[in-house]
Amino acid sequence: MLKTMLTAAALFVAATPPAFALSDIVCDQSNMSKLEKDVKSIKDEMKKDYANKELAMAKDALALNDSDKCKTHMSNAMKGNDPM
Repeated sequence: MLKTMLTAAALFVAATPPAFALSDIVCDQSNMSKLEKDVKSIKDEMKKDYANKELAMAKDALALNDSDKCKTHMSNAMKGNDPM
């Protein structure tokens, strides 16, 4: 029982930081330009392709003033630059 509760707590803690990180993203043209520059610097072609697709969807969401969708796609594009 204790093992189950500790495992559940660990999973909760592991899943929490991305939610906070998403709330820190500001979906505006300035940040979109910075992200575009970061995406261009990605060396791994698969990650770069993924990030470019997410960036395009973020730009579309920005044009439609859909802040939540824009933040999600910006976050996904940033993950393309993660070393993992």
